[in-house]
Amino acid sequence: MKKIFLIFTALLLSKGHLPAQNNRNNILPTPAQEAFMNLKYGMFIHFGINTFNDKEWSYGDLPLSSFKPDSVDTDQWCRIARKAGINYVIFTTKHVDGFCNWKTGYTDYCVTNTPYGKDIVAQLSESCRKYGLKLGLYYCLWDENNPVFKSNEHAYNEYVRNQITELLTNYGDIACLWFDGFWKRQQSGWTKKEERKTVSGPEYSYEHEENFINAWRREGAYRLEWDRLYLLIKYLQPDCIVFNNTTTAYKGVPLLPVDARPAEKGHNLKSDTTVWNWLGKPVYLPLQIETTLSQKGDKLFPSGNWFWHDWDHSVATREQVYDWVLNAKRLNANIVMNVGPRSDGKLRPEDIELLISLGLDKISP
Repeated sequence: MKKIFLIFTALLLSKGHLPAQNNRNNILPTPAQEAFMNLKYGMFIHFGINTFNDKEWSYGDLPLSSFKPDSVDTDQWCRIARKAGINYVIFTTKHVDGFCNWKTGYTDYCVTNTPYGKDIVAQLSESCRKYGLKLGLYYCLWDENNPVFKSNEHAYNEYVRNQITELLTNYGDIACLWFDGFWKRQQSGWTKKEERKTVSGPEYSYEHEENFINAWRREGAYRLEWDRLYLLIKYLQPDCIVFNNTTTAYKGVPLLPVDARPAEKGHNLKSDTTVWNWLGKPVYLPLQIETTLSQKGDKLFPSGNWFWHDWDHSVATREQVYDWVLNAKRLNANIVMNVGPRSDGKLRPEDIELLISLGLDKISP
């Protein structure tokens, strides 16, 4: 089995307009980036009101009364993560539906107004400390429950800043913030996948990447007041690593300013560019690959569920996961594997068995 894990070697990257070529100038990560990269293995945790309604995606109209687990065993989540050799978790604080898993002062559509009534982010923060894990948080920038999301962009951006302030001041050190859903604020810059096939590189045409990022700067970042949000995060927690999900269509492309790049379902990426140009100089932006252990999806997400469904007992094989880990190591990337806790607040037995069998902590760095 040890033969599976190869030593990371330099990859030949293609020329491009936006990325700096292959880090030939030895651009180094910041201490905060390096500390985050050293974590290597993470657990994504999708849990929310969707869990109780057999939904992967909902629109802010599911009743709060439906969220009623007897308990939410965040200790079990963290205990299994630690036993598996995982070093950090990323938890869904708010998905597209707008349901908030913490006690927030800015919407009634939150966990403390459900029959369960407890702040899950607070519980998970305590469990992470107990088991020596770093805590990261997922936050969706798209919100189907908040009426000002569609009617008043500036008011909604203020809402986001207020909620991020809560999350970064009430729960201790946050290792990373993983933002999702920006695309509702950006209509331009998208290119169909079949039109982006190899032009100047093995993975992407950098011309399309540059068009996409430029569209982000003039439209998405502008409408979301992203620069202001990023500066707020850095003021509250300077070492918090900021991600902004570019969807599976643009894996590893940065929506600047960020501190690292996500690659959702990017476990098959063949190459990567770690040095990019920002504010007139090259900057190092590490890669994180996110995937889910479920392998059975629905029409919306056919390649695997992120939330729990009682009809889904599928799980990746150990060989699959080792291949993912191998590829992440080859790209010098972190890898985060998603679990969807059940409606009883515990992890699926399938996920527990797989994770404990991996022995990630025994894999040489």
